[in-house]
Amino acid sequence: MPKDTSYRVLLPSDVQPEKYDLTLEPDFERFMFDGSVKITVDVREATDSITLHTKELMIASAKFTPADSSKSFAANDIHIKVKEMTCAFGFAEVLPVGKGVLEIEFRGTLNDKMAGFYRSQYTDSKGNKKHMATTQFEAIDARRCFPCWDEPARKAVFVVTLIFPDGLTALSNMPQSASEIRKDGKRAETFLPTPNMSTYLLAFCIGEYEYIGDQTKSGVVCRIFCCPGSRAKCAYALKTCIRSLEFYNEFFGVPYPLPKLDMIAIPDFAAGAMENWGLVTYREVALLCDEKTVGASQKQRICSVIAHELAHQWFGNLVTMGWWDDLWLNEGFANWMQTFASDKLHPEWNIWETYVGMEQQRALQLDALRSSHPIQVPIKHAEEVEEVFDAISYCKGGSVVRMIYAVLGEEKFQEGLQVYFKRHSYGNTETTDLWKAWSEVSGKDIGTMMRSWTEQMGFPVLKVLTDPLETPGTDEVEVEQKWFLADGSVEAGDEKKTWMVPMLIAGSKRKAAVTFFDAGSTAKISCGGCNAEGERWLKFNHGQHIPIRVQYPPSMLARFAADLQSMLPEDRIGLLSDTFALCKAGAMDPIELVKLLKGFDTEANDKVWSELSSVLDGLGKIVRQGLDDAVANAYVSFCAKIFGAAFAKVGWDTKEGDSDNEKKLRSTLIGSVAKYCYKDAAVAAEAKKRFQAFIAAPNDSSVLSADIRGAVLSIVMKAEGTDAVFDQLVAAHDMVTDGAVKINIYAAIGDAPTLALKKRALDWTLSENVRSQDLIYIPASMAVGGREGAEAVFGWIQSEYGQIYGRLGTTSMMLFSSVVRISGAGFVTVDKAKEVEAFWKSRELYKMIQKALSQVIEGIMSNAGFVGRMKTSEAAKPGSWA
Repeated sequence: MPKDTSYRVLLPSDVQPEKYDLTLEPDFERFMFDGSVKITVDVREATDSITLHTKELMIASAKFTPADSSKSFAANDIHIKVKEMTCAFGFAEVLPVGKGVLEIEFRGTLNDKMAGFYRSQYTDSKGNKKHMATTQFEAIDARRCFPCWDEPARKAVFVVTLIFPDGLTALSNMPQSASEIRKDGKRAETFLPTPNMSTYLLAFCIGEYEYIGDQTKSGVVCRIFCCPGSRAKCAYALKTCIRSLEFYNEFFGVPYPLPKLDMIAIPDFAAGAMENWGLVTYREVALLCDEKTVGASQKQRICSVIAHELAHQWFGNLVTMGWWDDLWLNEGFANWMQTFASDKLHPEWNIWETYVGMEQQRALQLDALRSSHPIQVPIKHAEEVEEVFDAISYCKGGSVVRMIYAVLGEEKFQEGLQVYFKRHSYGNTETTDLWKAWSEVSGKDIGTMMRSWTEQMGFPVLKVLTDPLETPGTDEVEVEQKWFLADGSVEAGDEKKTWMVPMLIAGSKRKAAVTFFDAGSTAKISCGGCNAEGERWLKFNHGQHIPIRVQYPPSMLARFAADLQSMLPEDRIGLLSDTFALCKAGAMDPIELVKLLKGFDTEANDKVWSELSSVLDGLGKIVRQGLDDAVANAYVSFCAKIFGAAFAKVGWDTKEGDSDNEKKLRSTLIGSVAKYCYKDAAVAAEAKKRFQAFIAAPNDSSVLSADIRGAVLSIVMKAEGTDAVFDQLVAAHDMVTDGAVKINIYAAIGDAPTLALKKRALDWTLSENVRSQDLIYIPASMAVGGREGAEAVFGWIQSEYGQIYGRLGTTSMMLFSSVVRISGAGFVTVDKAKEVEAFWKSRELYKMIQKALSQVIEGIMSNAGFVGRMKTSEAAKPGSWA
């Protein structure tokens, strides 16, 4: 039965675009641009009107010329609907069926909103402030640049001509085909036709750039572009680009189809990066680094972001979702692929452990809310897609791809992808097309398995009802599944939700073959011999390949706690996160979590320590705000003891031969030391010494290791909390050129301990010193720093709402939703939930942020419920933390 798509609001289908000849001439003085576009179209039904998308464009004229005709039809009615973001061109005569050219003259604003065709400010080598022009069209901002059919299924070929001052460099998706100096002294540069592609993938940049380049084994030219002065920071990105492209060429079985791949760092950029075909744009911090001094986390982040964007060159660009309902096809797959590729390039990182602790946990945390949404979510109006660029589309999407990989194995997984790409190249698809390809090559009914994971929101908790190591003579274990919710709530009808769950079971010595817990509430599952004599424990969801929670009986938990280091790091991370979530939901007593935490005293894995830090931070928000001071002090002492002891083993300084994982361990541990040990005199004194060296030379990356820099700055801010420290950080901020250093400074300023400094910090956030793309960092840091910080941030959002919305809300709702989320990020009471909800409901944009707000409120209410549960637990007694 064909899928019902009648709910989608689309442009009329009577005219289809085939080719855009687009000419643009930006004015860097007036921040405007003039444009003309000649669109080759196929008129499929006789009509006297053609409707396109436009936004914030002034239309001067339009005419239509049928193919093989010298007669043109001038548009005698140009009707713009601002709310619908459309422009209808009416003609006095009916346009004939067949090919023709629609020619439109227009003008637009080279805006500062990081959307459409916009300007970005940079400082040249002489210290002069200058502007470049660049683009960001996904999801629906190509229409801000030129009139077009701005829908992913309306693919066409693009030929771009840019007119600009001679001496600048212009880039677009394809290489240049012609260049000339005009009589007015400006350069006109035309680029080769693109492949058939969606409007959101078109891109161009004009400015002063430096670059380095090389080529792949197959001859694809790869270049990394940056602002003047940053060329030395491009080498790692170039190396990663080439290695990733070569890996994908082989793995996907379809060669990268363009002759070149440029990647460029943009000073002002709303997202992390954008996969424009052949011209990938990035935030500077996501692309540029000095490989000799870069922090291990940032280095891995750069590799992952590049791998993500280059995966899109196939998954999204070569084969594109037919409509925004299937956004996850782009983002979920790229989320998984960035880790898969990074693991192939750097197996020494053990990056799947990071994935389980970060990407999978982000998915599980958001998807445990009733206000979550399915992976495949119906999108009526295209602008609604802004709300689903979230952890469900990215992280849950990636997690279910990881589940499929675990079920199929690499050979069949890869084979199915190759079938998919060859079958659908340059076309549009739906989710079921991918299921069909994997089903064909594997003989497994992937569509049936995945329906419960993509078409309904949420995920199950598997409750193990019997301990298989205590029931000798049977190979079966009884399990129950039900919808897991973060607040533990139960409503009528909840029991109807079930999932088809792949069962990955392992003991301490052996693994069982994959079986399935079919869509039902209870089942008896074979252990596959994993409960044989000599097994010390039995783990469900071995390797954490499935996005679920697992609840064990006390006897099984006790075995884990006694033998943690024999488990995979992924399983230790999963055990920690599951236990915390189950305690929060009321399914377990929090004292069980405290007991488990004490079993990690010999832990040495950096990713497990990262999860320990995350769990203790989440628990700390509840204890420090919801329980009495004696318990809070005992909790802080507990954290200070375990993190302090672990940090003492690794020390402040990088040792010769330290691996990236060892550097990340140091970074994670000192990050927690900054939270729990900053009052320790020895810690504060050592941090102060290093802080002063940094302040004396903030652009010298050798004076303070990037792996401990953020923590050092935060320790000093928290320990001293003076205007002098604040002023030193602001001065350093204004001097440094590395975006990663600025982010460390923002986090430290957000840790300002006094109300007066918090107010200074928030006021400074809205100054011209802080780019709009970075506006969120200080309040995000402050909001989770305690009750006073949360109150200060919420008060600031209320009082400065107009300014904040002006800088972020007019750019994109995806970016502005971060403001909504931090407004309640630090609260744990019902009263605060009501206050936050009332404020946002009073705003005109409420409907545009309704989903994000619902998730924020549900999160606060879940915290409030956890406070109540903690008060009745043994964990509410100071002695339990001894």
